[in-house]
Amino acid sequence: MSKYCIGVDLGGTFIKFCLLDEQRRASDIFQLPTPATGAKDVVAQMVAGSRQAIAKRGLSVSDIVGVGIGSPGPLKISEGIVIALPNIPGMDNLPLRDLVCKELGVPGVLENDANAAAFGEYICGAGAGHGDMVLLTLGTGVGGGIIIDGKVVQGSHEIGAEIGHVIVEPGGEKCGCGQRGCLERYASATYIGQWATRLVREGRASSLKAVLDAGGTITAKDINEARKAGDALSTEVWDQAMRYLALGCVTIARMLDPDEIVLAGGMTKAGEDMMAPLRKHYADLHWTLTPALTKLEIAQLGNDAGTIGAAGCAWLRLGGK
Repeated sequence: MSKYCIGVDLGGTFIKFCLLDEQRRASDIFQLPTPATGAKDVVAQMVAGSRQAIAKRGLSVSDIVGVGIGSPGPLKISEGIVIALPNIPGMDNLPLRDLVCKELGVPGVLENDANAAAFGEYICGAGAGHGDMVLLTLGTGVGGGIIIDGKVVQGSHEIGAEIGHVIVEPGGEKCGCGQRGCLERYASATYIGQWATRLVREGRASSLKAVLDAGGTITAKDINEARKAGDALSTEVWDQAMRYLALGCVTIARMLDPDEIVLAGGMTKAGEDMMAPLRKHYADLHWTLTPALTKLEIAQLGNDAGTIGAAGCAWLRLGGK
């Protein structure tokens, strides 16, 4: 009988679960609500979901190589500790990995959720069958994950791959991290919505004013739709965000020379509306010494990437094939 690793992806609203077999085939992906009542209940839910995943497949604990847990940070990855999760009480300095593993009776690993998502895309998604890969997630912020030689790059202090905090505008707007001019402040879905809102409130003409007048919040989707309808302000904001994102991609290409940069997150639902201007700016900003060899691609696994990648990290580190 095949052996499996369990993948657990801890989110603020849901915890997702899956099983990944020796051939890196994912199955039985499902989710349970994330308890808002504290760490003890979160651990209990992770254990319950993991047992449910085992039972759904008709397996026993002896069929499980280990469990991989993807979690937001900051983390002490090698020690399996969550340093803090502001949206869930009682998670400060929590030995999450060991608490879950003790209850399940299997070994486990803890990984940053963005790194886990990158590894999921690498083994089962857009990166499958390719070489080194970097994942960029475009949503509330800009996250990242780096896969080199088939392994997750964590850095000497286990805080590597914070690509959203590469500086693309020296002296620019202040980021939540304390730096100024971060990629996250210029290319995330949240920021471009704020950017357009600010311009409209400063008196710039735009059809987006109707969103604000109705008491709504301008989103990246609103900006793209208005751009396609000919709104000049939306065109400006969208194109500028794609230029900053291209700057980030060129920086990645120069530093790491990956085979692919894979883009994930809500903004990628725009498809070619995003990729066409991004690729144009990427080509314009790229050096002229060689063609642009690092490809830009859209992720394939959607919200399942983190769960699959967490299980993949368990296989990687616990002696699986």
